[in-house]
Amino acid sequence: MRFTIFGSKGYIGSALTNYLKLQNIECLTPDIRNDEIPKENLGHVIYAIGVPDFKQNPMKAIDAHVFLLNKVLNETNFESFLYISSTRVYYNASSTNENSSLVVNPSDFDNLYNISKIMGESICNISKQRNIKIVRLSNVVGNNFDSNIFLPSIIQDAIKFKKIILQTRLDSEKDFIYIDDVLDILQKISLQGKNLIYNIASGQNISNDEIVRKLQEITGCKIEVIVNAKKHSFPPINIEQIQKEFNFKPTNVLDKFEKIVIEYKNKLIIQNSE
Repeated sequence: MRFTIFGSKGYIGSALTNYLKLQNIECLTPDIRNDEIPKENLGHVIYAIGVPDFKQNPMKAIDAHVFLLNKVLNETNFESFLYISSTRVYYNASSTNENSSLVVNPSDFDNLYNISKIMGESICNISKQRNIKIVRLSNVVGNNFDSNIFLPSIIQDAIKFKKIILQTRLDSEKDFIYIDDVLDILQKISLQGKNLIYNIASGQNISNDEIVRKLQEITGCKIEVIVNAKKHSFPPINIEQIQKEFNFKPTNVLDKFEKIVIEYKNKLIIQNSE
């Protein structure tokens, strides 16, 4: 059995590559931005190419989610193909069921990421290739300490500066899912999935207040919310499909915070000793 991971240098792609190799599964990790696309059968493809800082690099996000994806779909041979989209596509939707209609506003720059992901999904839907699946992935929690997104950033601030400054209100909330759950279910969907689209999420939102109180309990950090902070919340994600098909039982990510904090402290010790 062979897997090919596009985007293997990113957090999800690298974690997935290591996860599969620990099972002695052959993994190809081509860099299609700089190299030619492999011509051999790629086995089970997982497309994890993305741009986390899309606001700074909007065209790179479009390139990753649309043009490179289209190139891979048209120029490769594979047994199965799994495109990693995002639960952000539900931001304006009335439901988070996989079959729900999605709503975007092209005049709102914050919608650009969602639009590019939806376009990627559309390309998968019209592809002449067979056995293609799409996963809409929630906010992943793990040891992605080099990221500047919300949760890794405030964990670093809690440890390094003993203070968290929130830009959004304490009652802001969204879904978070633990990295180990993601790796396990991605492999299962790739090999056994019977449906076209799957939500991968915990199915339950966690508020800013719950997050910072937990970090305060672990690190003793102070908490500050900026003046005139706004509430920023996402709808709870429906995970009935992966629960029924794979008996999926998500980890409570708050229970993993202490482990993540320890891992980050150890990383800082290593960096300071070099």
